[in-house]
Amino acid sequence: MFTMDIGSTFFYKYRRFIKTLKIYLLLAGPGLIVMLADNDAGGITTYAVTGAKYGYGLIWFLLLLLPIAYVVQEMTVRLGAVTKRGHAEAIFDAFGSFWGWFSFIDLALVNWLTLITEFIGMTAALSIFGVPPAVTIVIVSIVMMLMVLQGKYWTWEKIAILFAALNVIHSGCLSCAPFRGRSAESRPGSPFPRWI
Repeated sequence: MFTMDIGSTFFYKYRRFIKTLKIYLLLAGPGLIVMLADNDAGGITTYAVTGAKYGYGLIWFLLLLLPIAYVVQEMTVRLGAVTKRGHAEAIFDAFGSFWGWFSFIDLALVNWLTLITEFIGMTAALSIFGVPPAVTIVIVSIVMMLMVLQGKYWTWEKIAILFAALNVIHSGCLSCAPFRGRSAESRPGSPFPRWI
């Protein structure tokens, strides 16, 4: 009797944990994708150049921006959840046509420029493997058209989360390399670190 009670309690707690984990992952999926938005070619280039120039001298500024970024994200989510409107619709309704179109054009321009940096980053990354830039642009354009035309958000969210997991694993491997006494520098002619 006592063994059955422990087994059923464990099974109940296990099922409850799995259910809670599934709900958390369902809710965190879009947030993870938004978090990955800063891990693009333009962002990584900016981080690398800033880090090379200033080192850890500006880390205090990042710590200062953390709560501000959190509050802005939280306010945006709450605004959308309460009003049931998107960003543009809320601006049009609250501030009028001029600021609505200004925000729309500004957002379209910034997204277009970000897309250009993404293509630059992808051509640079695939050039390491010897893929010509023209081929890279064609392949990436086809993948983007498939993403848009297919219209299934959940499929591409799962693919993005897979890439996020690979990104975390890769970053963890690179950050642990110096502590293992091995160099993370690439072998001549190879894009991979020496210890892979």
